[in-house]
Amino acid sequence: MTGIPVLVNLARPRGEVDAVEVARAVRRASLSGVGLADSPRLYADPLIETTRVLAADPDVLAGPCVLSLPLIGPIRAASTLGTLADSFPGRLTAVVGRGESSLANEGIRPPGLDAYAGMLGALRQHVSARSPSMTLLGAASGPRTTEVTARELGGVLLDVGVDGAGIAEAIARARSANPRVVVWAFVRMAIADDAAEADAAAAPLLGSCAARMAAAPDWFGVDADTAESLAALAKLHDYRRHGTARALDPAELSGSAGLGPAAQLVRERFVLAGSEAVLEERFRALAATGVAGLVLAGALPGVVTRLPELGRAARVIVGSRDTSGVTHP
Repeated sequence: MTGIPVLVNLARPRGEVDAVEVARAVRRASLSGVGLADSPRLYADPLIETTRVLAADPDVLAGPCVLSLPLIGPIRAASTLGTLADSFPGRLTAVVGRGESSLANEGIRPPGLDAYAGMLGALRQHVSARSPSMTLLGAASGPRTTEVTARELGGVLLDVGVDGAGIAEAIARARSANPRVVVWAFVRMAIADDAAEADAAAAPLLGSCAARMAAAPDWFGVDADTAESLAALAKLHDYRRHGTARALDPAELSGSAGLGPAAQLVRERFVLAGSEAVLEERFRALAATGVAGLVLAGALPGVVTRLPELGRAARVIVGSRDTSGVTHP
């Protein structure tokens, strides 16, 4: 089995951690690099942090994850990413997206899918004109966004859960739109010693993941009543803290009558917290789907704080920084 890159997405409010030091710890754990979250009111600038990380280690992969394309604009994004790729050829791993959370914090509505498709097309055109060496992906969690991103950008970071069968189905959807698409997966996996620790790790993520399921119930295989419960759970998510461990208060979740089954459904689809052995088995299953790379959600407890164990669990799949075949143009 050919190894694939495994990155840790570093979602920590500005000043909490140093991205360079975390990237070094990630590399010591034999993982490939880091993603840098983008939300101007929460995090340090991901493009500047990317420069710092890539300049500090000649072997690390790094890049924004997920860069809000509507906020920065496709031409500016292409110029900035192209400049980074020229400076650090083959090591920039950049993910762009509609930026729902960062836009919500600014009181801006996300663009419609047609407008967003135009942004992705413009980004790809201008990146290709520069011919930089980078991995360029667009975040997608629903069927239409997956298809549009595959067709217009040619690279997709799927956020559809941690289940191998679900990821394989989404990969097939992406490839139906573009047979040459490069597909990575964003997964929420963490080391946990017991059930209580696993529940605590999962709780802050349930609202945002529920929103994904409620927005595309057929895609996730849920009925109308379940979708309604998922939508109610999604309302508990605080987008002012999106991507952090404090995005949903566990006490608020426990006080919400009737949401237990919905929370459990989301947990089973989107979050895996357990021992090294449990995670190792899932890493094998994910690699078998044919993904070209993985990004691990770094906001979960049991990720950044337990990188050596996480790295040992991922050793069955993690590969070198060689990104041949997954670069743009």
